[in-house]
Amino acid sequence: MENASKALIMAAGILIGVLILTLAVFLFTDFGATSQGIYSQMEERQLTEYNTQYTVYAGRTDITIYDIISLANLAQENNQTYKDYTNYESEYEVTIKLESIPIQEKSIEDKQSLIINYSQKFNENGELADTFKCIRDKLS
Repeated sequence: MENASKALIMAAGILIGVLILTLAVFLFTDFGATSQGIYSQMEERQLTEYNTQYTVYAGRTDITIYDIISLANLAQENNQTYKDYTNYESEYEVTIKLESIPIQEKSIEDKQSLIINYSQKFNENGELADTFKCIRDKLS
């Protein structure tokens, strides 16, 4: 009788050990899935914030030369930041063009002359007469 009770105690110990291991695996898997979901949400939010800097201008027809130069400078900074990434050209590179000419590659003097050339005329409301339309070439 004594051996049978020891066997039952050993079996109960093994059963409890298996239950604890099963619970640990379940919790590990559940927490892993939760952290993956949170990571995906954070990555999506960062991508949205990055793209918002540029997409806010998409389709607008009232963009001034000042907006274009500011965007070109922002694009130049972002391109410098992400130039070493392996998928830089297909994922990260941003090009701002004014009538098919890349602006961010221009020197400071060239950008200043663009500002002077496109900021001389005003309409009857006192707004800049030379405004531009933003066209987004590549969607990702």
